[in-house]
Amino acid sequence: MSPKRNTMFVIFAGPQQHGRPGTQYIAKDGTKTEIISQAAKFYSFADAQEFAKQMNIKLTELTYIGQDDFIDSDQ
Repeated sequence: MSPKRNTMFVIFAGPQQHGRPGTQYIAKDGTKTEIISQAAKFYSFADAQEFAKQMNIKLTELTYIGQDDFIDSDQ
């Protein structure tokens, strides 16, 4: 049985790399990470926006909210 894929909102901390390695995310503690399991994940754009506001993360062209696919082990 293949792993279940979920599409969730995340905050990217740089350009999204389509091959995954090198993609940077904002982690649950507000720092940058390349470790996908540490990325803060959200069910809605509004939740990600609120998190950015609470963590004083300025959304820009390079730090932005987008969607990415995750498998169960990434959660």
